[in-house]
Amino acid sequence: MSPTRQEIRAQRSAAAEARRQQAQATETAPEVEPTEPATPAVPAPAGEVNPAPSAEPEPYRPQPFTPDLIPEPVEVEAEGDLTPQEIDELGHCEAAFANGNRAEWMKWKAAHAIRARNLHRQGGRTWADYCQDRFGESESEVNRHIQQWPLLKAVTEQQDRPRAIPDSHVQQLLPMVEQHGQEVTARAYVALRGWAAERGHRVTATVVDGLVELARAAEVPALTTSNTFQLAIEAKPKPKAARPRRKEAAPAAVESAPADAGATAQEQGEPEAGGHPNLGDSPNGAPAGEATAAEGDESVVDAEIVDDTPPHRAVQTRDLLQGMLVGVESGALQDAPTETLKEISTAALSLAYAVDEVLKGR
Repeated sequence: MSPTRQEIRAQRSAAAEARRQQAQATETAPEVEPTEPATPAVPAPAGEVNPAPSAEPEPYRPQPFTPDLIPEPVEVEAEGDLTPQEIDELGHCEAAFANGNRAEWMKWKAAHAIRARNLHRQGGRTWADYCQDRFGESESEVNRHIQQWPLLKAVTEQQDRPRAIPDSHVQQLLPMVEQHGQEVTARAYVALRGWAAERGHRVTATVVDGLVELARAAEVPALTTSNTFQLAIEAKPKPKAARPRRKEAAPAAVESAPADAGATAQEQGEPEAGGHPNLGDSPNGAPAGEATAAEGDESVVDAEIVDDTPPHRAVQTRDLLQGMLVGVESGALQDAPTETLKEISTAALSLAYAVDEVLKGR
């Protein structure tokens, strides 16, 4: 016997009601994470229960610094404490200082890469030509900046508050780097700047020299103490080292030059022209040994005659270098392989640094 229409309607209604109840139960049921057990509540120090810790926040990503963040330099009459807006403006201005320090070491790192990889060679361009074209500076000046950029980078990264980093300070800190390394030197210099700022002291070239001198005999932990900084502030300027002026037998290639012209230039104190081969310059300027050969016998310090007799081995080394210079002037470097020229430049640079260290110790 087939079901009646009334029974069919009842069956459909019952099935619809069952589906509705099932859907309602699914929506209200709590979600269960099968992979991670629930974290128990952590009791707080006062006894109440803290909620379970939330998910880890995303790591902070520094926002790019753009020129539009710097406020316009409009004259404003203001007194008292800074407003929240002014504090924000000051932060943007000081962020520009930090970007300037970073851009400076990045610039000279890039120059270092160009020099090391010989990327300036397009069209036969030399490194000296590239320095003049791109930086408007001599080869020796650019090489000095290249020598300094790793320390400038270390100082920039360790500063908690952006401060200007004078080029002269970085140059004076280089002997300290040779003894203690870049990170320690940068940490000591940054700590000195902060300590001096809190007490209203100026960090001059004399103060940096004092820190470097104290570092020669100090252990690493002592380099960031108040006592060391106070001694550096009280340091007196070092006397300038006397420059020896000796008379040597001029090489045959130099003898052909007019003696009167050289003497006149020396008496008038005119600066020597050309590059600086001790810093890796190309040998296209005035020979380094020419001035030495034309100068007098003694060292003159404040109108006082001082004998300056170097050690015997130093005399031999000097004579050897002067003999090599004669060969360079006669064209010995022409058509030389690039790698050989680089090695000669590096050796000359190392020799110059070694002589510099001896002079600083006197």
